[in-house]
Amino acid sequence: MSKWIGYAVSVNCGEPLGCYQGTILEADGSTITLTKAFRNGFPYPKSQVTLNSADIKDLKIIEEARTEPSEQTHSTVAVTKSAKKGQRATVCENLEANPSHPTGSQTCNKTCSSRSAPSAPRSKPIDIQGPRINRNTHSGSYGNASSTPKTRPQPGGERARRRNEACFGHDADPALGDDFDFEGNLALFDKQALWEEMRTTAATRPDVVRAADEAARYRHDENVLGSAPPADHITVPADRRGPVVYAADDGRRVPSVTLDLRRDFWLGLRRLGLLEGAQVLLARAAADLALRLAGGGRRLEPRNAHQAPVAAVLAGVHDGGVCGLVAARILAAHGVAAHAFLSGTTREPPGAAFRRELGALAAAGVARAERPDELPPADVVLLALSSPEERECQEPQDTHEAALAWARAARSACVALEPPAEGWPGVSCRASVVAGLPAALSPSLGRVYAANVAAPARLWRELGVSYRPPFGAASVLALD
Repeated sequence: MSKWIGYAVSVNCGEPLGCYQGTILEADGSTITLTKAFRNGFPYPKSQVTLNSADIKDLKIIEEARTEPSEQTHSTVAVTKSAKKGQRATVCENLEANPSHPTGSQTCNKTCSSRSAPSAPRSKPIDIQGPRINRNTHSGSYGNASSTPKTRPQPGGERARRRNEACFGHDADPALGDDFDFEGNLALFDKQALWEEMRTTAATRPDVVRAADEAARYRHDENVLGSAPPADHITVPADRRGPVVYAADDGRRVPSVTLDLRRDFWLGLRRLGLLEGAQVLLARAAADLALRLAGGGRRLEPRNAHQAPVAAVLAGVHDGGVCGLVAARILAAHGVAAHAFLSGTTREPPGAAFRRELGALAAAGVARAERPDELPPADVVLLALSSPEERECQEPQDTHEAALAWARAARSACVALEPPAEGWPGVSCRASVVAGLPAALSPSLGRVYAANVAAPARLWRELGVSYRPPFGAASVLALD
């Protein structure tokens, strides 16, 4: 079998082994070893591959083994220098002058017989280097060892070329192509044993690992050292305190109050001449919350002007409805398609503030609907159907039934402005906006947002409340 060594062959082993090409390195009756192998057209990761004869389906010889004749890689030739600079001896004449190379002399005698050699030449031997064998062949296809890539001439001449060949002209170490044994190296590291050793350290050393495992879990914004619970900055008399204590996200507590205290709060704002300003601030807070629920800046950027969000405001004919109309005007100023519907009737003519805001709707671009079914599908609905200042005026149950029926059928986020504590039957709100201290609201009214309407400290003292503003730098405080 040794006569097949050196042959380039293609071996088809079928599935799943595939097809191999390479040069036969060893061969016997049962196995064949290939070197410089390719598998399915890709270089094999290892330097050798051994195939069993039972797995071989087909074997083809690509190229026979070639025996290269021994070539003379180095010779010394004497070059004769003539007396005159212009006359130079040919290579044939130099070979004739050097008796150590008879073959070269015979060849040159045939071609240079007509020339006469100079008398008594003095020869200086020079080296003629034979062609180097480039072991690192770059053939376009397998077995085409004669094709070599074209290279640019290197700067520095022959000396630089020889230095580059001496450095880069040999094959790389085949051991570098071996796969890294991940499983074997991973077995050298026993993670479980290391953890057990750390946990069973002597008692004289601090058990850092166990202390870290038993430590409490903290949020990224939570103080690790801990702190005392926040003090209550709002104190309400016991007879005017509600059953619920709300808490802000940072732990500040805001107590609920009775409906009587809230009515006195709004009456006090009217007595001090601050009612209209408080209504504008409450409407501003409700409009900001509605803008957030409608999509915020994502829906109101200039590139989305063709699909502006739609808001529907259902307002009663009272001071609470004034807040709804102001909120509709603010939403229209932000580019929202605002629509308003006036619900219910009143025994007395509406006040000057209500008439003024009603007349400003057309100037602000707010569309007014005569019936609820004229309202378009809205992204957000504002319900301003209640007035805390006029709770003693009992309205009929069916006063706002048409508006509430439309709100129940609308698949929109509802925001309630100063809603009744029990809410509205069948209406589920996402949020409720109240001024000052809230009452104990029904869960159907959603999350409670307290709005800062700039109530003076004198008013809180008159109501018997020790009050320190919980809003901080914000104008709206979310409560849970």
